[in-house]
Amino acid sequence: MSFNHENLTVYQRTLSFNSTVSRWTIQWDSKHAICDQLLRAAGSILENIAMASATYSAMKVRGLEYALGSCLECAACLDLACIKKLITQNELNSNKDELSQIFRMMMGLRRSWSNSSMSLKEEQREYSTKPIKSETISNAKPFFHHETLDIYQVAIGTASSLCSSASVAGLPTPLFRRMDELLTSILLNIAEGNGRFSCSDQSRFMGTTHESSIKLAAKLDLYVIQDLIPEESVKIWKTSLERIALMASSLIANNQER
Repeated sequence: MSFNHENLTVYQRTLSFNSTVSRWTIQWDSKHAICDQLLRAAGSILENIAMASATYSAMKVRGLEYALGSCLECAACLDLACIKKLITQNELNSNKDELSQIFRMMMGLRRSWSNSSMSLKEEQREYSTKPIKSETISNAKPFFHHETLDIYQVAIGTASSLCSSASVAGLPTPLFRRMDELLTSILLNIAEGNGRFSCSDQSRFMGTTHESSIKLAAKLDLYVIQDLIPEESVKIWKTSLERIALMASSLIANNQER
């Protein structure tokens, strides 16, 4: 005897992705915030698919929307993992390709469950999309829409600069962890917020991005006066963080006008 969700191809593929994530995070230094975030987000996809398949209430579609958001979080986590050199470029491409297929499957289920009697079924045509060719991150075709946003590109650039800094890498673990949590929050909330279906949800995630950007700028100021990070480097990072905060505010304002 098996649960209904076990018959879903998307569930089995998500289960396999979770296995990969578990194997990675066991090997990574726990000071990186994505160790916890990636494990949680990958598990959230799996759990919400299972719960969505088990209910026949309005939470069926809502649960799938939670899973979609977690899928986008995972994609942003993978970008950060590659920037931090925790995974290779090939691992990034192949696993984001797999996530994009999982995402498309869930979108197909969402449409099916929204427009039917909510019976358990999958639309095979949703799974027939061709894999995206693996390329380098600089010239690859985007796997997800949020990767095309200016705010995400600025955030990725900021993360790359911060993670390549020897002074940042040399921070004591508690200080590095707090800084890294804020940096991770910026990217993950941009990704998940862009995938939300309501303006209020999108604004909520953009609000967290805005807040994390300001807090990270303040944290960097503190590290400067503690002589932990060069002031010149922080000025450059704060310029990018200011851009992120302004773009997040603009996106929130646009949602309020709709």
